Formats: sequence, structure tokens, C-alpha cells
Amino acid sequence: MRTIVKPVPQKSALSVDPYSRLVALPVHAENIFHFPEGLPAFENSKEFVFLCKPETRPFFFMQSVSTPDLSFVCIDPFLICAEYAPRISETDVKYLHLESMNDALVVSIVTVSPKLDETTANLQGPIVINIRACICKQVICDGQNYPVRYRIWDALNRMDDLEKRAAMEAGGIGSCVEVH
Repeated sequence: MRTIVKPVPQKSALSVDPYSRLVALPVHAENIFHFPEGLPAFENSKEFVFLCKPETRPFFFMQSVSTPDLSFVCIDPFLICAEYAPRISETDVKYLHLESMNDALVVSIVTVSPKLDETTANLQGPIVINIRACICKQVICDGQNYPVRYRIWDALNRMDDLEKRAAMEAGGIGSCVEVH
């Protein structure tokens, strides 16, 4: 996954409180990503920052700048679905001012369930980010039928099984007994 946060220049900062009772973080203008139309059902929230914490990987947060209580859990969809290949319409490419697909970062919004094994990611409506222009939009995959509720833990378990099997076949560390 690409790093989203840009180098922080030495100038004044705005504070965002991503965990309302825990800590306020400085946010510089060049780290704010803009949704000109907002998100569906959240049209009034147009500016977000991405917060990454090592202890929550592979998840990260898309935090509203103007609405402190609005935050979305996100994940890199390519991490959980190896065959994921979203098509972005020409209209959305123009809207996002994407001159190169190398400037695009695709993330999926996660719906967290009380039963963690039922937690899902939206693969049909990913967030596409122009990391150079700091413009974002939630898009619908052009002519594709990806699930809106793709079960993350099923995918991660399949990946774990494949990695364990590959390590065992290679005679590597994966063939050792796991200690819990």
C-alpha cells in the first residue's frame, strides 16, 4: 500500500480529533483530501484525512475534518482480493483529474460487524484518490459486479492458508509448530 501522508512542512496546522476522547493530531492543508461532492449520504463532509496506526493494520481510518464524529474504517482492496481489477469510467477519470493511473490510490470502506468474521469491504463502490491533486470520489466499478459486502475474514483466512501451505511445501518456517 502506498503511503498517503505527505511530508509536513513547518507552518501552522489545524487539529483533528480522530478519537474524540483520546488525542488531537495536527493536520496540514496538504494532507487533506477533498471530495468535491462529498460521499453518498454524507454530502456535507467534503474534507478528510487518512490516519494509519501500526496496531490497526491492515485497516486505516478516513477521518472527516469538519465532522469529528465521522470516520470510516478502510482497507486496501488488493490486499484482500488478489483478483480485484476495478474499472474506473472515463467520466470519473476526468472528474478526478487523473493524468496517470500511477496517481490513483484505491481503497474500500469497511463495515465492521460485532461478529468480526462478518466484517465486510465494499468492492463495488471503492474510493478512488488522486494522490497528486488530493481529490477523491467514491465510484461504482464500471460494468463490473463486485460485492458490496465482501467478507474480509474469509479472504484473509484463505490467504493465511495459502501462505502456510506454500511455506510447508518449501520446508520453511511455516512448517514449524505455531505457538499461541
